Amino acid sequence: MKKKIFFILTLIAAILWSCEEEPRGQVPLDSIPPGQVTNVTVENVPGGSIISYDIPGDEDLLYVKVIYRLDNGSIMEQKASAYSTMLEITGIGKGKPQTVQLVTGDRSKNESKPVEIEIEPLDSPIYDILTSLQVNNDFGGLTLQWDNPLQADIIINIDTLNEDNEFITAETLYTSSIVGRGSLRGYDPIEKIFAFSISDPWGNFTDTISGVYLPIYEEQLDRTRFSRWNPPGIPYMELDGTWRIENIWDGLGANTGTGYSWPTSAQMGDSWTMNLGVTAKLSRFKIHQRMTGNQQYTGANIREFELFGSPHANVSDDESTWIYMGAYESYKPSGLPHGSVSDEDNEYAMAGEEYMVDISIPPVRYLRFKVNRTWGGANYMQLMEVEFFGQPQE
Repeated sequence: MKKKIFFILTLIAAILWSCEEEPRGQVPLDSIPPGQVTNVTVENVPGGSIISYDIPGDEDLLYVKVIYRLDNGSIMEQKASAYSTMLEITGIGKGKPQTVQLVTGDRSKNESKPVEIEIEPLDSPIYDILTSLQVNNDFGGLTLQWDNPLQADIIINIDTLNEDNEFITAETLYTSSIVGRGSLRGYDPIEKIFAFSISDPWGNFTDTISGVYLPIYEEQLDRTRFSRWNPPGIPYMELDGTWRIENIWDGLGANTGTGYSWPTSAQMGDSWTMNLGVTAKLSRFKIHQRMTGNQQYTGANIREFELFGSPHANVSDDESTWIYMGAYESYKPSGLPHGSVSDEDNEYAMAGEEYMVDISIPPVRYLRFKVNRTWGGANYMQLMEVEFFGQPQE
């Protein structure tokens, strides 16, 4: 009987033991903390610091981490692998001294005693960017331009007063462009207060600057009045009966299969012309480049061109018979090399690339686009859609 009872108890114990949760993750190998980093040097940069060091000789070293504080008091950690000898602190707003800790960790989940060092980051780039910000009255709203030489990820916050005299968000621009450009549209020609500040992904904010601005009246020109037109000496060039110039004012944008294309026999320096159907003082225009087939910022998309205009049809291929309206270059926000595009590039191109017309240019009815360079080096050009804005004079 005793043997039977013993057997039953042993069986129950075995079952209970087999049901215990197995340990997960790295099983500690020892309880000995790794050595500390040595020969620490600090390079203070805008918004942070770059810390270099020598790693200890522990074979089971897993990482080195730095512990620091943001301006809002949040404790942050940045880690580097055991094969790296550098860590970067990011997210600092206003530069001021602070003591940070460098800690090593090993595969047994042991950590060293911290090495404390003093850093004094430079101010975040957002403050210099705000200083560079230029805001001007423009047709239908405002134009903004700023310098961001370090290509910092920034947020430009634009607020305005509502009917209750409370500030509300008018526009938010996310960018890392070296030379930033932005616009605010859709406002009546009435004086209005706008306020501007710049922030970063870590919640650092500049002061707010504000001013009274007066948008200039504009409207989008009626595309149903546009038509093909060519003066003496500037013949029409079309790839075939499908890629016709009328496609670029059909209102379908850049996602259609066809736009306007020259044949491959064309050359850079050739021109195409059109009739707006109304004499207008132009404020700006948009060109939608070809994006189908991932051709944005490549292929035959226009990169550099010159614009000419005339209020009358008595012009020819002689450029002196036209009003010179300016030289333009297509803008790629990321600045990435040919063949590479960022999400910001795609969003910018999808919205239609906007070009401003100098306010001193007189009203025109006929336009001439002289194409000097394409993004992919093609000797012919393509585009999908055009839009024009300004003040009709009729």
